[in-house]
Amino acid sequence: MLDDSTPKTIQDPLSWDLFSIGAKKRNFQLPSNPTMDNRLIIDTKNFFVVSGLGAFVPGYFLIITKKTYTSFAQLDDNELQEFNWLVKILNESLKIKYNMRAALFEHGMCSCAGGLDHAHVHMMTIPNELNKDNFTSILDKVLKKRAAGINKMKFNNSEFDNIHDISTIINFHNDYEIIDGKLLKSEDIKNFKNNFGEIRSELLKEEQYIQFRVLDESIEFCTKHYLGTQFGREIVYECFFSLNSDCKSLFNQLNRTNPSQLVWRWQDYYFDKNIMITMKDLGDFIRELSIKDELVKEKINLHIK
Repeated sequence: MLDDSTPKTIQDPLSWDLFSIGAKKRNFQLPSNPTMDNRLIIDTKNFFVVSGLGAFVPGYFLIITKKTYTSFAQLDDNELQEFNWLVKILNESLKIKYNMRAALFEHGMCSCAGGLDHAHVHMMTIPNELNKDNFTSILDKVLKKRAAGINKMKFNNSEFDNIHDISTIINFHNDYEIIDGKLLKSEDIKNFKNNFGEIRSELLKEEQYIQFRVLDESIEFCTKHYLGTQFGREIVYECFFSLNSDCKSLFNQLNRTNPSQLVWRWQDYYFDKNIMITMKDLGDFIRELSIKDELVKEKINLHIK
């Protein structure tokens, strides 16, 4: 954890310096338990990869810029090329280690709670059963849970503008009236239609954006609507809840045990075991790949012995 004694140069909780020091402190071994700063797995010239907190499934990475960007829309062409190369390698690791596809998502320029406004992209395993049709249903479900797009409503002769009140009403009642805004659907949040590399300058004109895509599939959206933080994590959670019976059973158990906590919110559950599995599996994959691929050996530094 960061405190007043932490050097100002690494007060950023997603800084390269912080994670680099954390890896050296654990002598490049797997940590005995994950903390904010000891989850570094690999780095390249411009990026580093850590195992993500809140790993409700194994195979969850954060790809973080070494420079203090606020979004990946700020990447130049060379950095974007390196990022795409790195994503391909990480995607291959998830296919081989878990036999799953991957979701890639970012909340750019979000000024997230806890100071996490340093540019980072999430990469998570996602069920192979996911397709366009069930993804649309899942996305609409998450939008409704969050009451996305509704600013004010009337219910039982009273008006409500608090998002938590609105969310509770629309998810448990039908006899309400939306006064300001509308409930967003999946088709409403596809504001940008070109690929990410072509729309970076457009995204930088917005206050914030969310991009989400499933690799190797034509499932994606990019929106300027503010949908709250951890929106992408909640989507992936709902994908596993809907399509994976084992995950559904585990998630239901956790929901019953701790009804005030949310499985997909990383502050509520770290899932330490999955963090450690992810670190070991990616470390093993990169170590094996480096033997066969000189470019990987040259460009990727491994921080796990």
